[in-house]
Amino acid sequence: MMERDAAWKRVCDALPVAETLEREGLFAITADELKRHGGREPRLMAKIDTLAERPAALADLGAALFPVRNGKYVLFPDPDRKSFFRFEGEPLPPRAFAAKMDLGRFDTFPRGQEASESQALDSAFLSGLLAAFCGEPGLCLTLRGRIFSGDFSFRTPQRGLPIGVSRVQMEVDAGYEGEDGVYLIEAKRGRREDFHIRQLWYPYLHWSQRTRKRVVPIFFTYSNGQFELSEFAFGQEFGEAALVRRKAYCLEEPRAAADFKTLFARVSIGAEPIGAFPQANDLDKVVDLVGLAADAPKSKADIAEAFGFEERQGDYYGNAGCYLGLLRRSDEGFALTEEGEAFQRLRSRPARTLALLEAMARIPSLREALRLLAERRFRAEKIAAGELAAVVREATGLGASTPERRASTVRAWLAWVMKNVKVEDA
Repeated sequence: MMERDAAWKRVCDALPVAETLEREGLFAITADELKRHGGREPRLMAKIDTLAERPAALADLGAALFPVRNGKYVLFPDPDRKSFFRFEGEPLPPRAFAAKMDLGRFDTFPRGQEASESQALDSAFLSGLLAAFCGEPGLCLTLRGRIFSGDFSFRTPQRGLPIGVSRVQMEVDAGYEGEDGVYLIEAKRGRREDFHIRQLWYPYLHWSQRTRKRVVPIFFTYSNGQFELSEFAFGQEFGEAALVRRKAYCLEEPRAAADFKTLFARVSIGAEPIGAFPQANDLDKVVDLVGLAADAPKSKADIAEAFGFEERQGDYYGNAGCYLGLLRRSDEGFALTEEGEAFQRLRSRPARTLALLEAMARIPSLREALRLLAERRFRAEKIAAGELAAVVREATGLGASTPERRASTVRAWLAWVMKNVKVEDA
């Protein structure tokens, strides 16, 4: 059991949470009570940014947690999980954006996958990408960091009970103002499948009372050189978060040109790696992890916290990096290999794509999957699930239904290849 889950279980065992929610529809709890009964720092217990980070005890109760005062929170039933917005569909293919400024002239500016959230935001701002997305050429950075909210209120989703919020600490990753609007941005490193609406909703409710301009909430992610921006609109009722538009960009040509015949002739096949076969579908996130581990080895808990998912998935992504030869397990966590260090120095997304393609071509199972892709004229849908499972089974010796499950990752990686590679020998 994860530490967060264990801490909330202790709270729910010690206090009448379930009975009070059933009877009254609300349960108020303080930071002191969280620390006393949970035995963990309240800010860590209250940090629930994604569905995967929701503690098991709250998931079992179908309960949402929102701050209402400094050091005070309320729990209320949210069985439809309206507290979270879930993205649907496949990741968008990025389009190239011509930067208005040559960012390469700044020696202090990171241009690889090691950029932090704020550096990625600065890059999007200086390049003119943010202004283009918002449709405001004179955009200015006016907000950043932690602030205390004013007073506002909302009603709970089931019983419509009023919740008053006053002087809650909020963190705005960046806020920009133009002639027509105020643009509030929640930024994340690594793509997300969902997010807690509080991160955009509270700043939206706060600033909507303080400006006559249009307030526009934007969820921003940066992954492997790709910027993805999702504009939202909030309604009057709890959980009314509508995705208005969503776009993905790269500040360079996003795709790499590759000749598969040359690739197979040039790259020698190696041995199938020893270790867990990959079960991490987002290859961009594997790239992000290499950048994350550049400073110091990262444990599965570190990886889970960075990407907002469970520790189990942190292990999956670390293992995927190991399988590709970019990471190794050490006593301190997942660390860069020599190949990983060289990969981390690559400055462009196309260069990283070609390096990953070569890494895949050296591994018998993944090389065979690439060969099948080329044989089917680069139409991944023409490869049956059973064919990929057979490739995994033959190369790894895995039995029962495991090859079928691992084949889904192989298919996701082939889809990633087709999204990021311009095939020259098709």
